[in-house]
Amino acid sequence: MNRFTALLIALALIAGTAGCPAEPAPDPGPPVRYELAIVSTEGGSVTTPGEGAFTHDDGTVVSLVAIPDSGYRFANWTGHVNTIADLNAASTTITMSDDYSITANFVKQYNLTISSTTGGSVTIPGEGTFAFDEGEVAHLTAEPEDGYHFVGWAGGDAPIADVTSATTTVRMANDYAVIGGFAAALYFQTDVCATLSGPAALPPEERTPFTILQIHTNVVMGSVHVDLPDGRSVIVPAYTDAFSPGVDWVDLFRFATTESGMPIAGEEYVFTALNAAGEAIPGLIDTSVWVGVEPPDPPTNVSSELLEDGILLRWDESPTIPGSFEPRAQPQLGFYQVEIRSEETGEMVYGANCIPASPHLVPQDRADFIEGRDWGLSLAELEDGTYRLRTCVGSIAPEGSSGKGGEYFNTDPSEDVLFTVKDGEITIEQSGQ
Repeated sequence: MNRFTALLIALALIAGTAGCPAEPAPDPGPPVRYELAIVSTEGGSVTTPGEGAFTHDDGTVVSLVAIPDSGYRFANWTGHVNTIADLNAASTTITMSDDYSITANFVKQYNLTISSTTGGSVTIPGEGTFAFDEGEVAHLTAEPEDGYHFVGWAGGDAPIADVTSATTTVRMANDYAVIGGFAAALYFQTDVCATLSGPAALPPEERTPFTILQIHTNVVMGSVHVDLPDGRSVIVPAYTDAFSPGVDWVDLFRFATTESGMPIAGEEYVFTALNAAGEAIPGLIDTSVWVGVEPPDPPTNVSSELLEDGILLRWDESPTIPGSFEPRAQPQLGFYQVEIRSEETGEMVYGANCIPASPHLVPQDRADFIEGRDWGLSLAELEDGTYRLRTCVGSIAPEGSSGKGGEYFNTDPSEDVLFTVKDGEITIEQSGQ
């Protein structure tokens, strides 16, 4: 074969090859798709892409946005989370390479509002309002200024671990407000006195007697332990009533209880302050003695008159007892006292003390309260119900005696005034004897 013939054959082969159709590409089939299932716990929701089941192509980057409800915070993502960019971020992404099921988790939060009295500050966590997770332990540290002492934490129902310690904790289970208390001088004032309940016509020993143990202090404490002269011991709990002005567990704290029978005259009652764990607070111990002088008679011939501006009480004044019951004297020795209690609940809703003489007006409106004398609710603020209005006397331990504070507190329930409140209208049902 000559060269020319070979060239013709090669050209023919090339032409034939060029005319043959190409092999078709293999069919890739439908795209691979995966399901993304999204749910959330209580306290929030997933807004992007939403909650439910969603289908995405393999390799798709899906945006995730979780929004907490008020009072909650976003915690994290759980479930099939290997391809989530940031498990702890409320706004993040997930890359689809398989079927995934994920959960947005939210945590309940509570507010802790912190403040302090004059004389110091709360340095940890500071003062203001702070959000904590439910069950979280918040640490508190209070520091006094020069010339002041830390006296304790006031916190209502806040579960403070130790209200007497400047460094303590509170476990968050609700919204709380706590106050760090400071004072220039610490005081722990104790008193033991007697109360008699019965008419003046009866000898004192035949009136129903009780022993009152009471404490006023500016130091926060859990309770007070009292050793009695007869060898027994009692625990005095916190106490608040209409005669507890300022007892907001910030600047002034009150503890009180009663024991059946008369106090033992001339013997010491030993009061020891206890912290929240029931342990003695160092340095807070005091003694009180009941003298047992002549008791004043309770008011007699109590009468009441309903006026436009309140209920006017009148009574026959009790005989004075030189040195311990002279309410008209200057300075005043002893006093008359008026109180109103709900018949349904027994709660004291109004009180007036340091009254020097008859008569006394129980004010219809709070604007008519006398500062330092009237406490609690005015008549206009009372809810519908039946109320008992009582007049009492109180005497003090004579100056120079071993006693201090109150000596006797006497009343005659048969002289009580009963009245009802209905839709704001007052009706006197019983006006003393």
